[in-house]
Amino acid sequence: MVHKEANKISYVELPQPSMMLTIEPLDYANPYDFKALHRHDYFEIVLVKEGSGSQLIDFSPYDMQAGEIFVIYPGQVHLMKRNTANGLLIQFKKDLFEYINPVKHYHLYSSPSYRYDAELFSHLYDMTARINALVQQPNLTSVARHKAYSYLQIILITLIEAHSDKLFIDKEHFLFTEYLSLVTANIHTKKKVADYGDMMNCSAAKLNEVCKKSIDRTALEVIHEELLLEIRRLLLLNELSFKEISYHLNFDSPSNFNAFIKNKTGLTPKELQHAVLEIYN
Repeated sequence: MVHKEANKISYVELPQPSMMLTIEPLDYANPYDFKALHRHDYFEIVLVKEGSGSQLIDFSPYDMQAGEIFVIYPGQVHLMKRNTANGLLIQFKKDLFEYINPVKHYHLYSSPSYRYDAELFSHLYDMTARINALVQQPNLTSVARHKAYSYLQIILITLIEAHSDKLFIDKEHFLFTEYLSLVTANIHTKKKVADYGDMMNCSAAKLNEVCKKSIDRTALEVIHEELLLEIRRLLLLNELSFKEISYHLNFDSPSNFNAFIKNKTGLTPKELQHAVLEIYN
C-alpha cells in the first residue's frame, strides 16, 4: 500500500519569496509541513550548534550532531527530524550565485554533509549570525546586502574546499561539476552524452575522461544514475502513474521505462516504489 505521506510531497518556496537569502533558527515555524516529505526550490544549509536529530536526503539517512553542516540543494527529497537539535538554517535562491563569483551552484553538489573542528565551525556559525543581523535590518542597503552575500561566499568556499582543494585551478574539475549541473537540470529531456557535449562545446570523449577521473564512472553512467534518482523521487511523489512518469521523462514507451528500471535495479516499477516508500516509513 502506498504510504499516505507520499501524496503530500511537494516543492516548498522560501519563507520570504521576495528575498534571495534568509536565515532562520533550526526550530523556526515552517510555512509548510516539515514533518512530511518535501522538495525545496532553494538551497538550504543546516548548521547544527547543539543537540541531535536525523534527516533523510535523497533516500540516504544522516544523523545530526553538534558541529555538523548539511547542504540540501533544489529538487532533493528531504525529511528532517530535529529532536533536540538547535542551530541555524541558511536558505537562498540559485539566482544569488550571480553575485558571488567565482562560486557556482553546482560546486556544492559533491557532498551533503560536512564536519569541521570546533573553532572553524564556530567561525562559520558566527558568519551566519552576522548575515542574519544584516538581512534583518528594516532598511537593508545595497552595501549591506552585498556584505551579507560576501559572508555567504566565504561559507560556501569553505564547504567546497573540504572536498576540492583545486576548485578554481583545475579546469577538469570545473568541467565535471558543470556537467553534473547540466545533467541535473536537463535529465527530463536529455539522456545522451553527446547532447551535453554540444551544450558545453566539449566532446563526449572528454566528458567520459573527466567523469572517470573524478568519480570513476562514465559520463553515461552519470546520466543513468541521475535519471534513476529522479524516477525514485517521482515514485515517492505518487502524483503520476508509471506510464505518466515514463512520458514525463521522455522514454520512448512505458515498456522501455520498465526495462530501464529492471536493468538498473532488478525491480519492477511497482517493486521499486514499494522499496523507496519503505525507507520513509
